[in-house]
Amino acid sequence: MKKSELNAKWKNIASFKSKKGYQSLRITGAIVPDLFLATDEDGHRCLLLFLPNKVDVKLKGTDKNKLLISYLPSKGIVLIKLKDFDFKDLFDDLIFSIYSKINLISEPFLASEEFIKTFYKWALFFEDKKVKKLGEEQIQGLFGELFVLHEYLKQSNPTTINTLLSSWKGLYDSANDFEFDLKNIEVKTKKESILYVKISSEFQLEKEIDKNLELLIVSVKLDLIEGKSIHDMLLEILKHARANLGDLSILYQALNQKGLTLENLKQYNNHRFLVSKTESFNAGHADFPKLSLSNIDNEISNLKYSLRVTHLDEYLIEMKKY
Repeated sequence: MKKSELNAKWKNIASFKSKKGYQSLRITGAIVPDLFLATDEDGHRCLLLFLPNKVDVKLKGTDKNKLLISYLPSKGIVLIKLKDFDFKDLFDDLIFSIYSKINLISEPFLASEEFIKTFYKWALFFEDKKVKKLGEEQIQGLFGELFVLHEYLKQSNPTTINTLLSSWKGLYDSANDFEFDLKNIEVKTKKESILYVKISSEFQLEKEIDKNLELLIVSVKLDLIEGKSIHDMLLEILKHARANLGDLSILYQALNQKGLTLENLKQYNNHRFLVSKTESFNAGHADFPKLSLSNIDNEISNLKYSLRVTHLDEYLIEMKKY
């Protein structure tokens, strides 16, 4: 099922003349459980799972500000309702996630269990959090990380997609921004005219045992016309993830670490960047110029320093121009 197909279903439901009760359409004929898209009399979008009478569903209804789940035993329906239309895109991703989890489950009780479990996993992403507004450097840094993740996902397939999504650790306050089995990657984003990047701790360029370490520098320029925002980058990432049947909750869970959502990232749409080039350096090399945990005295901590990029040519692994 594609995003365009889901949008077409919602448009069809909106065109129904009768507005009494629930207006619904089966999500697709290719699914085993009876899963339907619907709107109620007030126009709220819903997802309905119809179950046989014999199925005993143990569910305490949960009513949150933007989302609720309930069981209607007289109708044999487990219902999820979106109460805030501003979150319709996130609600669609919840639907995609539930669909991917239950579409081949033939046992109704198991389908209902997975339906409910997935709801509770996603409910956290619909909560409002008071978060401090991102500063310019944080916006630029997040853009660079999302750009790198997007570049990886462009080469992904259904087998690799979740591994790539899980590799992004930038919002978890991990030592490095990306972690793979054989290497870690620290991403630094700078204006193309700036000659250095800022290293913010003695852990960022510390090489793990039996792993390579790369410093990936993303050079950008501001462009309010042609440039992309962090919200734009996130939409592109979601597009690739959906196309490869990825677990979107991995991405939303990462954003949730800092209280970021698809909606509140829109406030930064006036910050737009074009990537001019990326440079990857072998920061694990014994002679790479750095101050890290293994080459400073134990008494020293909370290091912050600048690293001059133009002096790193001998450690260059790859440069790409855009």
